[in-house]
Amino acid sequence: MQIFFRRLNLSQKIVIPLLAVSLSVFMLGLVTLGYWFTDSLEQTFRQNIKDFAERVDQDLRFEQEILETQIDLMTDRDMLYQAIEQRDQGLLLQKLLPLQSVLKLDWIKVVDLQGNVLIDLRSKSLHQVELLDKVISSSASSGARLMDLVDVEGGQQVLQVVSNSIKSSAGLLGGMIIGKKVDDTLLKKIAAGSSKHLIVQRHNQLVAATFREAKQGTWEIPPPDLPVTQITFQNQKYLAKSILFKGASQSLTTTVLYPISPLEVAKWKLWRRLGVLYVFGSSVVAVIGFLIGRAISRPLQALTQVAQRVTQDSNFDLQASVTTKDEVGILAMSLNKLIQEVKRLLAEQYESHQKLEAYNQTLVQQVDERTQALSQKNIALKRTLQKLKLTQSQLIQQEKMSSLGQLVAGIAHEINNPVNFIYGNLKYTDDYTQQLLWLLELYQKHYPHPEPEIQQAHKEAEIEYLTEDLPKILSSMKMGANRIREIVLSLRIFSRLDEAEFKTADVHEGIDSTLLILQHRLKTQSKRPQIQVVKEYGELPLIQCFAGQLNQVFMNILANAIDALEEAFYNGLCPKPLIHITSTQEDKNAVIKIADNGTGISQEVQARLFEPFFTTKAVGQGTGMGLSISYQIMTEKHGGSLQCISFPGQGTEFIITLPIR
Repeated sequence: MQIFFRRLNLSQKIVIPLLAVSLSVFMLGLVTLGYWFTDSLEQTFRQNIKDFAERVDQDLRFEQEILETQIDLMTDRDMLYQAIEQRDQGLLLQKLLPLQSVLKLDWIKVVDLQGNVLIDLRSKSLHQVELLDKVISSSASSGARLMDLVDVEGGQQVLQVVSNSIKSSAGLLGGMIIGKKVDDTLLKKIAAGSSKHLIVQRHNQLVAATFREAKQGTWEIPPPDLPVTQITFQNQKYLAKSILFKGASQSLTTTVLYPISPLEVAKWKLWRRLGVLYVFGSSVVAVIGFLIGRAISRPLQALTQVAQRVTQDSNFDLQASVTTKDEVGILAMSLNKLIQEVKRLLAEQYESHQKLEAYNQTLVQQVDERTQALSQKNIALKRTLQKLKLTQSQLIQQEKMSSLGQLVAGIAHEINNPVNFIYGNLKYTDDYTQQLLWLLELYQKHYPHPEPEIQQAHKEAEIEYLTEDLPKILSSMKMGANRIREIVLSLRIFSRLDEAEFKTADVHEGIDSTLLILQHRLKTQSKRPQIQVVKEYGELPLIQCFAGQLNQVFMNILANAIDALEEAFYNGLCPKPLIHITSTQEDKNAVIKIADNGTGISQEVQARLFEPFFTTKAVGQGTGMGLSISYQIMTEKHGGSLQCISFPGQGTEFIITLPIR
C-alpha cells in the first residue's frame, strides 16, 4: 500500500504541472487565436467601410464629371449663340427646357457679359427659394470654367454646379451654369445594393441622408482626416468614415455609417465556439497528461536517485543502469555520458585555469595597444569622411549649377534673337497699320456710299471694332515682347556665363534677377495670397565677386524663405506672407539681410543648418545642400560670412556679409 501511494504521489507531481502547463498553453493559444480573429474581423469591417468611402468619393466626382460633359455639349450650339446675341428668352427657353428635362437638371442659368440673367430654369423644389450663387454667376459672366457648390438661403439644400463660357466665332457671349441637388435620392443611388448608410453635412447641418432616423438628431461626425472611427447616435453604435468633397469656394462632408451590431454578434459567436473548443480540448489534454505521467514516473525515479547521489557526494564514478531502449533508456545513457563528461571537464578546467592566468597579463597589454591604434584610425576616418562629404556636396552642386547655367544661358541666347526681331519690327508694324487705317478712313470719308459688295464686306469684317482693337493688340504685343526681353536679360544676369568668373558686379542687379526668376512662386497661388517683397536698398558700390555663385546664394536663401512662408500659411500661422530685403554698407563690407515673417527655426535645427545634406524637408523635396554650399561660397570663395538669426514664432533673417575690394 505504501509503494502504491508513493507511486501515486510521484505521478501527481509529474502530471499536475504537465497538465497545468498544457492547459495554460492551450488556453493562451485559443485566446490569442480569438483576439487575432476578432481583430482581423474588425479590420476587415473597417477596411470595407474605408473602401466604400473611397467609392462614394469617386461617385460624387463622377457626378461632377457628368455635369462638365453636359455643359460642354449644351454650350456648343449655334442656336444658343443666336438666342443670346438677340437676347431672345423665348428661344432660349425653347432650346434649354427640353435639355433640362432630358438631363434631369435642377438648375440652368444663362448670363451675359454684364452679369444680366437671360434665363433661369429651376426644378419645382427650387422655384420659391433664393440661391446663393454670387460667386458662380460672376465666374460664368466672365467666361470662366468653375466647379463649385451652391447653398439655398434659409434651407438645407445644396447643389453641385459647374459653369462654362459661351463663345461664338465673334468672341465671348456670356456664360452658363447648370446644377443638380445633393439630396436623399442621389445618396440612395450611390449606396444602392449596400447595407451602409450615407449622410451629407454642410457647416454641421444635415443636408441629405439615406435613412429617415438620421434627421431626428444632431450628428457629431469624425473629421475627414481621421481613419474609420466608432460613434454613437441615439444609443446606436456605428463605424463611421468621413470624406471631404471640395468645390471652388465650399465643401461638403459625406460620412459612411455602418451599424456595429453585426460585428458584435460575429465576435460573440466566435468566442462562444472557442469556449466550447477549450472545454473539449481541456478534457482530452487532462486524460492524455495523466496517462503519460504515470508511464514515465517509474523509470524517472531511478534516474533521479542516481543524479541526486552524484550531486550530493560529488562521486562522478556512479552510473545509471540501462534496462530499456526507449526514451528513458536514452535519457539514462545520456546521464551516464554527462557524468563522465563533467568529470573530464573538471580536470580540463583546472589545467585551463593555470594557463589562463599566464595569458591574462599578455592579453590585457595587447588589448590596450589595439584600442589605442583603433581610436587613432577612427579619428582619421571621421576626418576623411567629413572631407569626402564636403567634397561630394561641392562637386554635385558645382556640376548642377554649371549645367543649369549653361542651359539658362543657352535658352536666353536662343530666345534673345527672335524676340529682338519681333520687338524691332513691332514699331514698323504699328506705323504701317496706322497708315492703312488712315487710308481706310480717307476712303470712308470721300466715298461714303460704296458698292453693296463692299458694304457687305465692311459689315462682315467689323471694321469699327477692328480699327479700335488692332492698336490695342499691337500695344499688348509690344508689352509682351518687352517682358520677354527683361526675362532673358535676368536669365543672363543670373547665369553670368558670358562674364569672367571673378569680376566687378552690381549686387542689387543680381538680387533683382533672382527675384524675377522666382516671380512665379511669389505670385498668388490657388491656396495662398501673393508673397509681398519689400526692398530697401542702400548705396553700394560695384563689388568684385563671383557673381554667378553669389546669385546662387540669393537663390537658395529666397527659395527656402518661400518654402517656409508657404508652410506657415498652410498651417494658419502667417496670413500675410512677407520677404524683407535690405542692403547697407558697414565699414568695408556690404551687408545684405533677407528676412521673412514665417514661423522661425528652432535652436536645434539652427545648430545643424549649414551641415552638408542636412534638411528638414520631406523625402524628394530637397537635398540639404543649398545652405551648406551657400555657406562655403560666402566664407571660402569671398572671405565673408553667412549668419542665421531666428526665434520660433518670430520669423527668420539671413545676414550676408561681403567684403568690398
